[in-house]
Amino acid sequence: MSVSLGGEMTGFDVGPDVLRAAATAARQAAEVVRGLELDRVADLAAALPGAASGETARGLGPRWADASVRWADGVDSYATALSTSAEAYQAQEDAATDGFGRTGGR
Repeated sequence: MSVSLGGEMTGFDVGPDVLRAAATAARQAAEVVRGLELDRVADLAAALPGAASGETARGLGPRWADASVRWADGVDSYATALSTSAEAYQAQEDAATDGFGRTGGR
């Protein structure tokens, strides 16, 4: 699919396979982030008793954990949108191929 802006071709070309690969990579990234134990940053508070850094770590751990879950959920949604686009592009390509086949190659 090439994109035209104001009658000028930009040269962007995105195929279904590229979109599927991007979706897979996004899902893998989300899985990695979900596996991180960012809430453990709060454990630093015990190692730094009375220090301001310890108190900061106590609050930061849960916030990082929550943010990483939201990020991973967002990336999963993005991956789903990429997969949906790939299927739509594939369906358009298949329909175009079928249409040319019915015209006898004319």
